[in-house]
Amino acid sequence: MNKWPHILLLLLVFSISKNTDAQTYSQTLRGKVIDIDSKSPLFGANIILLNSDTLIGSTTDVDGKFRLEKVPVGRRAIKVSSIGYEDAVLSNIIITSAKEVVLTVELREKVYSSETIEIIVEADKTKANNDLVTVSARNFQAEETGRYAGSRGDPSRMVSNYAGVSSGNDARNDIIVRGNSPLGVLWRLEGIDIPNPNHFSAQGATGGPMSMLNNNLLGNSDFLTGAFPAEYGNKTAAVFDLRLRNGNNEQTEFTGQVGINGFELGAEGPISKKQGSSYLVNYRYSTLEIFNRLGINFGVSASPQYQDVSYKINIPTAKAGIFAVWGVGGSSSIALLDSQQKKEDWALTSKGEDLVYKTNMGATGVSNTHFFNPKTSGKLSLSVSSSKFIATIDTLSPLDNSKFQVSKNNSTEANFIGNYTVVAKINARHLIKTGIIWQTIYFDALSSDYSDVYGKFIHSLDVKSSTASLLQGFAHWQFRPTDKITFNSGIHYQNFLLNNSWALEPRLGIRYQLSAKQNINVGYGMHSQMQPVIYYFYDSYIPATDQYYKSNRNLDLTKSQHLILSYDYNFAKNYRFKFETYYQYLYNVPVQKNYNSSFSMINVGNALEGIPLVDSLENKGYGENRGIELTIEKFFSKHFYFLATTSMYKSTYKGSSGIQYHTSYDGGYVFNMLGGYELELDKNKNRSVSLDLKYTQAGGNRYTPIDLEKSQAAETAVYIDSEAFSKRMKDYSRFDVKVAYKTNRKKTSQSLFISIENILDTKNILRQNYNSDTKTVQTEYQFGRFPYGGYRIEF
Repeated sequence: MNKWPHILLLLLVFSISKNTDAQTYSQTLRGKVIDIDSKSPLFGANIILLNSDTLIGSTTDVDGKFRLEKVPVGRRAIKVSSIGYEDAVLSNIIITSAKEVVLTVELREKVYSSETIEIIVEADKTKANNDLVTVSARNFQAEETGRYAGSRGDPSRMVSNYAGVSSGNDARNDIIVRGNSPLGVLWRLEGIDIPNPNHFSAQGATGGPMSMLNNNLLGNSDFLTGAFPAEYGNKTAAVFDLRLRNGNNEQTEFTGQVGINGFELGAEGPISKKQGSSYLVNYRYSTLEIFNRLGINFGVSASPQYQDVSYKINIPTAKAGIFAVWGVGGSSSIALLDSQQKKEDWALTSKGEDLVYKTNMGATGVSNTHFFNPKTSGKLSLSVSSSKFIATIDTLSPLDNSKFQVSKNNSTEANFIGNYTVVAKINARHLIKTGIIWQTIYFDALSSDYSDVYGKFIHSLDVKSSTASLLQGFAHWQFRPTDKITFNSGIHYQNFLLNNSWALEPRLGIRYQLSAKQNINVGYGMHSQMQPVIYYFYDSYIPATDQYYKSNRNLDLTKSQHLILSYDYNFAKNYRFKFETYYQYLYNVPVQKNYNSSFSMINVGNALEGIPLVDSLENKGYGENRGIELTIEKFFSKHFYFLATTSMYKSTYKGSSGIQYHTSYDGGYVFNMLGGYELELDKNKNRSVSLDLKYTQAGGNRYTPIDLEKSQAAETAVYIDSEAFSKRMKDYSRFDVKVAYKTNRKKTSQSLFISIENILDTKNILRQNYNSDTKTVQTEYQFGRFPYGGYRIEF
């Protein structure tokens, strides 16, 4: 029996129960004010709590620190000002009775005082944290990943609401940015590139069903969709530049949470109050078995198991700078075993199948930020990361249930990274940032499949402790001739030393402030990307000699030119309109050599089965992406917010056949509309209930039609290659709803939420498959109606 309605009813009863505590609760809001470029503390900055019945303010001390006491609970805003700097307004700061709020506020120095333009930065939305970013970027807060309906606390799912971003699969969080493959997405944490931070990820992919990144630890972060500054390299589509917040360095606090992402327990507090050092840690364990027992189906017959941990230790010193130790890691496994099912329940009647899949990922690092003087700083970062994949497939005989292994994969990829960056703020007009990154890649893999043709296992990967290195370096110059004009220019260099493939990439951004409410921006960048490591080590089998050779060892870097024009208009307080148009030219894309084929690496990266291994590739493919994006947004104020985005785009490519095709990501358009309202249930703002809605309409997934007659003869799917991605599924449509309740007590705060994705139970098509048993083409659908809930307590 489905017990979910009973759970919803209990949560509803709890949410409307009367809170007998009518006391007004408050909390401490404190932090540090620093220069956005040099990161030096600012003495004498003024901080004022806005929209408050009583005047609450503070001034920073010589270390840039400030403290606001007895700030009432609820959503609050502060204004930060300092002589010679642009004012900053931080809004939607959530104050609860259980946890102190600790902020780091960054101010930009004025070039000169101007009476004709007053620049006040809405620090939480209108610009990236990285001051060197000019176009196609957005700052996001951890709170948004939990607020938006359908986001599930996942940064990837949350950014799919932004213009230019889409997701082709409800079961995974791979994102498609401006028609590019998800393989082009860079994950960066604490300034270091990290492997795919998702559970059950496919080898070489950048997404997965469940994120390891815990939004309880995330600080304000950036998401970039094109023409990145010079410090970002080896990716061509998008960048997640994520930060972990510091733990509370004055008092110990705890967080407990249960929901779709697992059972969670977090702690933070001081290591040394005198020194100001702190720790922050969170552990999570899977709960899908419990959801299955409640009658909630996640689309698989087995119960996935996973767990992860995230942490950060921050240690400031008087003379040696700031040391930080951070890490994120997790393990996941699933077993789909027909051997434990009745034969009539097998997916295929001709044979059964046992699939076991396990993944592990971990990344940890240490950094030291040191100041040569108040305007020059250096940062040394060292990290190690690893991803491991284990997969086996056994077939079962329908006669005697005997097993025969047909596929096995055991691979490990590790990265050892050293990164040193120097930032020198020469004056208010000139800033130089330069850095060098050395990455050693360790790869060990054995992947083989049984061949009925040759009567033995044929391996595609047989690599024993091989290493390769990637060298990257960059230099960035920011020039601000006036407060209204900013030039960001730079160059990025990278060399993959395994085959000496290299690129020298210019970057340029120009920002012009038309008025206090309007600006226009132009961005250009050349971006290069090495292929997934498994391609360089792929073995091609030669039957005549019974030998193997690595046909892809000399693959060059894929390259992409980005050109972007954008216009921002804050047409009213808390309202924003944004227009962007872009063109991307991709070249040096790997395609099949000596084949009249539609295959291109452009289309690799979003398949459920992982990355297909293809031999005999050469860098002679091309592609183009072009589009227009519109955003209208109301930032959270007066109890509500909304965000409407529209993306219209075209994505095409050419394989070795020379024919122009649609890419597999060319859906044509994406429309998102989401919003929410928060109602305070008492005058003291101790209790609130919120409603969040989201609607998505998008072009359907592209697909290559199946040749049914040839498939029946071959007893496997045969696709019409000349019509690659010429067909499109019907348009995708989904409506999500989320209801949440929050309450504050003297030393605790609690929240509950109920979310229903695809509440209208729309039948969205994922893909088509050929069924060799029925000899028919079958349609596979995305998730139907999907309810879940969660509970959180802070104390």
